[in-house]
Amino acid sequence: MALLNVEIDWLRTFLTVLETQSFTRTAEILLRTQPAISQQIKRLEETVGTPLVSRHRNQVLPTATGLVVKSYAEDIIGLNDRMVADLLEGAPPVLRIGLPDDYAAIFLPEILRSAAQRLPQTEISCHSGYSTTLAKRVAQGELDLAIMTAESDGESLHVISEPLVWVANPDFALSQRPLPVAVYHDHCSVRRSGLAALRRDEIHHRISHSSNANSMLVTAVRGGHALGVMPACTARHEGLTIVTSPDLPQLPAIDIALKIRDQASPALRELAISAIAALGRENNAA
Repeated sequence: MALLNVEIDWLRTFLTVLETQSFTRTAEILLRTQPAISQQIKRLEETVGTPLVSRHRNQVLPTATGLVVKSYAEDIIGLNDRMVADLLEGAPPVLRIGLPDDYAAIFLPEILRSAAQRLPQTEISCHSGYSTTLAKRVAQGELDLAIMTAESDGESLHVISEPLVWVANPDFALSQRPLPVAVYHDHCSVRRSGLAALRRDEIHHRISHSSNANSMLVTAVRGGHALGVMPACTARHEGLTIVTSPDLPQLPAIDIALKIRDQASPALRELAISAIAALGRENNAA
């Protein structure tokens, strides 16, 4: 048997007609025309397969099936209205979101789009930093939500795994020794993974460029000054050349995770779901 979907607007119209005893008054309350109200009742009856109201001496009365629909409609409309009220009441005046610099350009646009829809009156305060710092700030209540590289001992929701890759200008000479490398400053797991891989394969190297800003590292790599290491999603977003050479060591994958403040409001949890969806879409597009 095919599933039937009943529009919530039809149910609200049906309840309002029974409450007001008037199609005209219902139209005024719901800011619609009277023919539109009649059409919604008709479509609800067609979906159910039987009449739901009858007229007796200027009264609009529910039929036997109408009484059943009325009971369900009251529950459905009540749940809907409570959900909306909770979301609106839970919407903070300021929502504090944290991301590492390289993740912001990739994932933040979708999060901001979702925030504009769900929290139109909320100020979105964006913070950049290393993943370890962002996790601590969420735990301390200084941030509401963070997208970050997961730490092995951290408490966060793993969303996707992303491979680390080497990136370089196509004319960059991999034979240079010591090999110049561009990496983030200390406390970055991507930096640690890249340098550990070079040490493991005993490749003589030096840190030629370091920064806490992704744009600065991208500039160094794009200009042919250094070899870089970064998540594949960052490399794709920046349009950098991914180097797959037997002369370079294999790199591990990292986990990108989401951490949300304890006792988060329904509005914040809704936004967290949107953030998870944004990460998933980027991963599927790879």
